[in-house]
Amino acid sequence: MIPSQARHRRQAANTPRGDKIRSTVTLMAAQVVNLVSILIITHLYAPSEFGDYSTIFAVATVVGGVSALRLDLAVTIADGTDTYLLKRSACRLNIAFGVAATLVDIVWRLWSHHSADLGVALALGAVTATLGVSTTQVYICVRDRQYRMIAWSKLAQAAVQAGAQIGVGLVAPTATALLLASAAGYAASIMMLRRASAVQPSRARTREVLLRHRSFVLASAPASLINSLSLNLPLFVAAGTAGSVATANLALALRVGALPSALLGQALMPLLFGEIAYRLRSDPRTAARSYDKSLAGLAAVGFVSLSVLSIGVYYLAPLILGTSWSGVGLFLLLLLPYMIGQFAVNPLSQTLNAAGWNRSQFVWDASRFLAIIAAFIPVLRGWVGLHTGVLLFSLAMLVAYAAHVLLARAALKKAKASPKPIADQPSPDRSPEHVPA
Repeated sequence: MIPSQARHRRQAANTPRGDKIRSTVTLMAAQVVNLVSILIITHLYAPSEFGDYSTIFAVATVVGGVSALRLDLAVTIADGTDTYLLKRSACRLNIAFGVAATLVDIVWRLWSHHSADLGVALALGAVTATLGVSTTQVYICVRDRQYRMIAWSKLAQAAVQAGAQIGVGLVAPTATALLLASAAGYAASIMMLRRASAVQPSRARTREVLLRHRSFVLASAPASLINSLSLNLPLFVAAGTAGSVATANLALALRVGALPSALLGQALMPLLFGEIAYRLRSDPRTAARSYDKSLAGLAAVGFVSLSVLSIGVYYLAPLILGTSWSGVGLFLLLLLPYMIGQFAVNPLSQTLNAAGWNRSQFVWDASRFLAIIAAFIPVLRGWVGLHTGVLLFSLAMLVAYAAHVLLARAALKKAKASPKPIADQPSPDRSPEHVPA
């Protein structure tokens, strides 16, 4: 092979397309690790312990997911001079919320006349903080299109979590052990992303930077909190009305149903959303076409994969996992409409924020949350059982995702009408002084 041909092939191997393919394969490998760990964990941990863990982890997800007050998301469209201060502020908030979660857990247990379990409180704080910092660093890498590093960090996270959960499960299979193992996985991801997400210090004043991006704090952060509550509300309702065993079956159904989304949809999220954010910064006229192609592909793959998975789990779960997990299959069938909508829309769910429609995202999240509450009111009042409530929740979520698609396409159509990058143009939700510099 002559030198010019070798050089050409090396350049082709390093193109963004090749990088995306390798990153996607790595992310899929991470989800395979998660799938294998679930099969082992269900045999090591009792359903009651897994149910308690799922409830506490849901709290950590809600708090940790909003702990940066969406300054992490602001990084993806911010000017380079603001990136350092946004990252530093976000990480400090992640750690502060983790400490607060520990203190609130201790105070709540004492106030409700329960014995304060310091181990659970510390584990909750650790998961909350590490999850938040890891998410912040992922968004930094999304901005820089470092997809390969994100993929390897997710694989390391999955491997460490799986190894820790299985290893501890052989000795002390408790909910606290599962929480600490999850925190260890996020910590591994943080260590890998630490160098990749490094940014240059800035002389800008923190107050000025935060004021430029206050729409993310005032609109996107509340929307993110409502979104997390919406996704975890079924577990909270199950824990309060049906006990830890039913909660465990529902939690496992949600986790198994989310595997295709994580394997393909969420694995592609940094790639798909990263490209949309990049196009909005550089050439908004191409962002709508990128969104439509991604949505169509995700919807088709999600419908087929989730339908096959739901039917298979319904018949095979009692045989593979044991009779104590026999309720997983029925819950998964009831959740099928929601899972298909989640698979298609969730990887692109930050499109409204990226396009500057922060308030529209907040209104959508608030409306969806109210619809979910309405779906579970009959369960809380004792009029229907948990299974009926889960079906109503699933249908409400499907309708909400369809509404989000309409809003996202309207936002991208608005961006397409202007030749300016999104960071240089006002949006319906932001006056010119709100636009990031």
